[in-house]
Amino acid sequence: MSLNNLNPHTSLQSTILHISHAQCQKGGEPLFAPINLRLERGEMAVISGRNGSGKTTLLEAVAGLGSFCEGGMEFDHPDSPDSWLQHSHYVGHFLGNKASLTCLENLNFAATMNGSSSHENQLSAALDQVGLGGYEYHHAGDLSAGQKKRLALSRLLILNKTYWLLDEPFVNLDVAGCDWLFECISHHINNGGAALLTAHDNKRIHEKADHLIHLERP
Repeated sequence: MSLNNLNPHTSLQSTILHISHAQCQKGGEPLFAPINLRLERGEMAVISGRNGSGKTTLLEAVAGLGSFCEGGMEFDHPDSPDSWLQHSHYVGHFLGNKASLTCLENLNFAATMNGSSSHENQLSAALDQVGLGGYEYHHAGDLSAGQKKRLALSRLLILNKTYWLLDEPFVNLDVAGCDWLFECISHHINNGGAALLTAHDNKRIHEKADHLIHLERP
């Protein structure tokens, strides 16, 4: 799977995600001790911790799908400081694929919902890059678990988002898929993007990280 930059970042304006003294809770109790993070373009942060430590809960809060019980986050953008959701894309355990739509239709739907337009050849190129070449007209519901993950990750290639929020993105991928994703994330960061992700026992991605956040009990 070759890697081409379908949506290069044309501007390298400084944007900064600040997470300050942040905590999330479950059942009225904090899941982890307060965390702080300053994540800029060209950087990657990796969240780690035991099962149930709150990794997914934290990432969902950053993505706007949950909330912090203490502290919070700010997005510093020179043109649109209140536009975090416009500059980020989240891929979680629930992949967001529409089972009744084909792979091509899924990507077209994602592009439309994000207010962007992509030609069919661009969508096909994204599918080819993630190893789904030839599956353009296969329904998402008929794909294997690994193929469904690849389809979800292909959205990253068509949506020009600076900040990637990825929850255990290497799960269900084979060796070739993991190699491709590592290269893809590295390419994104090297071209002015940023990534915040959870990863369990992934030595390579931990060594690549600029910031390591290990969640501990409060």
